[in-house]
Amino acid sequence: MRTLHTFIFFFICSVCATNAQELNIYTEQAQKGYSVYVDNDAIYPQSLLLQFKLTNLAFDNDNYSIFVLPAKTKRYKIGNLTVQNPRLKNSFSYTTKTTKGDVLLDVKTNAVVYDLPYKKGNSFKVSQGYNGNLSHKNEFALDFTMPIGTEILAAREGTVIEVVQHNTKSCPQEECKKFNNYITVLHNDGSFASYVHINYNGARCKVGEVINRGDVIALSGNTGWSSGPHLHFVCFFGGFDAVRSFETKFKLNDGSLVSVLDEGKSYLRDY
Repeated sequence: MRTLHTFIFFFICSVCATNAQELNIYTEQAQKGYSVYVDNDAIYPQSLLLQFKLTNLAFDNDNYSIFVLPAKTKRYKIGNLTVQNPRLKNSFSYTTKTTKGDVLLDVKTNAVVYDLPYKKGNSFKVSQGYNGNLSHKNEFALDFTMPIGTEILAAREGTVIEVVQHNTKSCPQEECKKFNNYITVLHNDGSFASYVHINYNGARCKVGEVINRGDVIALSGNTGWSSGPHLHFVCFFGGFDAVRSFETKFKLNDGSLVSVLDEGKSYLRDY
């Protein structure tokens, strides 16, 4: 008969979408087996896909389960592992995937109208649109061609969850994606927006800050996977294998016109 001992083990995030922050998964001895807990230290919710391989144990939930972990949560219990036969040895292993946000939320494309992410009086061209042939394949992302140092405005209110601004390198190949500078904002419906290729030390906000529409959040740049100065803007929900980006509608001209943006066209913000 195997004696049950309290033990802790840590999950190292080896397969993570959208740079999700590491989660700590651990067990504690319980009356008939083990209780399973997760700590999420991130300031945003995260989703966990957990698949067990069990010997002489049963998990409360399915062996292949999805859990949504609230932000800044300690000892979030996700279930119990119960010994089936106390006279036999028991063991388990598991595989995981994580992603930012609530993976169970539906992608909604028309629920919110966004502001153009630059100041009144400016007009910039969409050099690459949704599902573009260069770097936007299977992605609802927009590239606005704009000079380095252009003020980038928040297209929607939310909470800043990521700021990367230390990189200086760029190249037109995907290998330079690791040098992207960016800001990620969590919206109140659980979606995210990323503002990418900002200038070195170009952030004008910090992690944890609540921002409003129209706030200056960064200066545009040409960092990372880029062939020229531009702002890459994408809205998405989390996904385990890839983020679930979606179309966004913007207020145009004086704000009375609302439309999805098309590649090759320029758009004036006069509001």
